[in-house]
Amino acid sequence: MPTITAQIKRHSFTIHRLQTAVRAFEKDEKLKSIIKKARIVVKTFRMSHVATGELLKATGLTLIADVSTRWNSTLLFLRRLDEVREPVKEIMARHLKIPGLTPGEWLIIKFIIRLLEKFNPVTDKLSADKEATIHRVHFYMNGLVRHLESVRDALLKLDFSSFHIENPFDEVILAMDSELSRVLGYVIDDCNPKFDAVYIASTFLHKKLRLTLPQRLSSLASRWLSLKNIEWYEEPTQETLPESTALNANSNPDGIDDLDFFIDASSEVTQQKSPFDLEVQTYVSLPVGSDDNVEDNPEVFWIQNADKFPLLSRLALGILAIPAASSAPERVFSTASAATMGKGNRLAGHNLERKILCLRNSEYLPDLDD
Repeated sequence: MPTITAQIKRHSFTIHRLQTAVRAFEKDEKLKSIIKKARIVVKTFRMSHVATGELLKATGLTLIADVSTRWNSTLLFLRRLDEVREPVKEIMARHLKIPGLTPGEWLIIKFIIRLLEKFNPVTDKLSADKEATIHRVHFYMNGLVRHLESVRDALLKLDFSSFHIENPFDEVILAMDSELSRVLGYVIDDCNPKFDAVYIASTFLHKKLRLTLPQRLSSLASRWLSLKNIEWYEEPTQETLPESTALNANSNPDGIDDLDFFIDASSEVTQQKSPFDLEVQTYVSLPVGSDDNVEDNPEVFWIQNADKFPLLSRLALGILAIPAASSAPERVFSTASAATMGKGNRLAGHNLERKILCLRNSEYLPDLDD
């Protein structure tokens, strides 16, 4: 069996690309001035023990400091500020001599929160490090595109002139949408020249999420899986490959995905279904029950059904191993750093590897002594 690095080409981490799209809102000058003003309010408020004490007594909450290196920090500090807006306004009027936010600025803050709030759970879900994540990418990215459209529609119903301000979101949403298409178009748009079918294929391999794919993309995904099964696990010959597939395979010895080749090959019709194609057909015919959930880890399904789908499960587990974020290896390095502190700084390499393996899988080792 070939190694995973030989099977799959290099993929960019989705989270890193997504963050560049989210940060587009920070570049807008109109929003930047309002966010800066909100930061001053929070910073001044937090520096006052009296104001902080009164807010804590009134609400049981305190304002959250902003961390400029994290985009979701802006969301978190604005959301908390909006949550305790009325107590903050009252306490500021009594104790703090700084300009407060106008009603129009509070409205803009509310829509900044609404604009960003869908990106935060997507980031968290794609950063999971002990379950498959790639199958969520296509589903979530399309969801974010629809979210931007819904926010744009909601803003059209507001009369900003009554607050003596202009709508600052039109250009922001357009910039975020354009950036999302630029950095992740190969995931969302199957007409994109760089479209990568691994994302729809991994979605197809999730029993519930596969229903979110249009029939055209579902057929495209199943054909791509069939071609990858031949490429990775079978010895391709002139007899086993369609003519156009064999020609393109010879012209592309490195095995790099080529969209034109993929579309040409997917249009070929074979007279007899292969054992792999029969497994795909059986999988597609499986009913989706009430117990099946969007949040289910598809790896569990393929492990449990490996006997029923020996060929498809082998391919599925290889594809689903692709991470959507760098969180997992980063956490491994953090664990390694903590494990080598103090008395552990002279651990041999093989012992450190074993220790990290135990620490990262502690839920399966209840008697493990730290």
